[in-house]
Parts: sequence; structure tokens; C-alpha cells
Amino acid sequence: MPMLADLDHPVRSRTRDLLIGALCGLPLVGLLAWLLLPSLMGSMLGSADEYDDRLRAEDAYMQGVCTQTFDLARDEQLCTCVLAVEFPALDCRQPFLRWSLERHQERCVDAGVRKASLSFCSCIDTLAGRIAEAELAGESINADLQRVGKCLELPDAFTLPELTELVPAAP
Repeated sequence: MPMLADLDHPVRSRTRDLLIGALCGLPLVGLLAWLLLPSLMGSMLGSADEYDDRLRAEDAYMQGVCTQTFDLARDEQLCTCVLAVEFPALDCRQPFLRWSLERHQERCVDAGVRKASLSFCSCIDTLAGRIAEAELAGESINADLQRVGKCLELPDAFTLPELTELVPAAP
């Protein structure tokens, strides 16, 4: 809306100021983009590659458990899901977390393993207790199962047993 003062002194054009700002700002923005975007893209793509590699390894491990070392009492719930889907690491996440929690808990019973991985075994024992309580109460255990991944991030965590260690004993 024009003001009374604008009648005597018209508003000057802002085009010149806009061009000066663009000439000063565009090289600065270009320099920042050239410095920051490659590292940002690398970190995003790198973490996606790591995630894909982890999922492929989990797929192979689950397939190996269900085809090479299947034990009905130990692996029934996991293998029911794994053998029914194409991508078990994505579709069978909950049964795999439950299965891996039980395997970690079995290994934490050993006093030497517990001593070497005290914080990890304590985390696993705590989650196993919470899950047992939730099952007795009829509550959902999904949130607690997701916390198994947090236990695996601890510095003294150990991996799942090799497939050769899972071979059932001959009757």
C-alpha cells in the first residue's frame, strides 16, 4: 500500500540489491554444498549398505538354521516363519529376536561367558525376565523384543553361535 511519502519520493527498485545478494550468496551456498553434500550422502548411503549387508547375513543365518541345523523343540517357531517367506530378515524379525534372545540366554549361563560379557548378559537376563512377566500377564512383548538390538550394541556383546554349534545331537 503506497504511503503519502511515496508520492514525493517513489520507492527505489530492489532489483539491484537482489542481484548483489545473489552474486554474494550463491558462491557461498555452492561452496557449502560442495563441502557438505558428499559427506552427507556418503553417510546415508553407507549406513543403508551396512543395513542391507546385515539383513542379508541374517537371512543366510536363519535359512541355515532352518535347513541345516533344524531342531524341532528349539527352532519350530522361527522356522515356521522363515520357510514361509521370501525375506525372513524383514518378515520374521520378531521370531528371530525371540530365538536369538533364547540363544544368548543359553550362552550366558556359562560362568566364563558371563564374566567376559557381564553387561550384555545382564541386559539379556533383564529382557528375558520382562518378557516372561509380560507373557504371564498376557501383554505384548514386541517392545521388549526390540530392545534385544540395544543389548547387541553393548561393547561386550557376543554374536550368535555358529551353525556348526547348533547341530542337534544324534539320538
